[in-house]
Amino acid sequence: MFVKVVEYVNSYQEAIKISCEELEQAGFVTPRYYPAILEKIEEFGPYFCIGENVAMPHARPEDGVIASNACILKLNQPVDFLGNEIKLFITLCAKDSNSHMELIQKIASICMNSDVLNKIMYSDNEEDIRKVV
Repeated sequence: MFVKVVEYVNSYQEAIKISCEELEQAGFVTPRYYPAILEKIEEFGPYFCIGENVAMPHARPEDGVIASNACILKLNQPVDFLGNEIKLFITLCAKDSNSHMELIQKIASICMNSDVLNKIMYSDNEEDIRKVV
């Protein structure tokens, strides 16, 4: 799992782009993955928002996934995501349904543990966040 901390972004699209670029540079997704996520948002709205301050952008395996992984992008300043204030973007890419479920379970365990989630939300140190997850 990749971790990146950014002070602020101008839009939720920029946040998603940053996390997709991390995944793309490491060889987990192709360049078409980011536009596929934006298409999902246009079609379905902000369904990626999974909790207070948390969004989990993703697209289908056929939208450019090479291998499964995730990028945690923590914003020090929240950004508006279609009416939701988001500070944590957990962008996942899953190669298949089994990988998808494994990633979802890992992310759920992070989001459901208030101690872990608070450590992530209040940290601006990538290494500290990496240790927590």
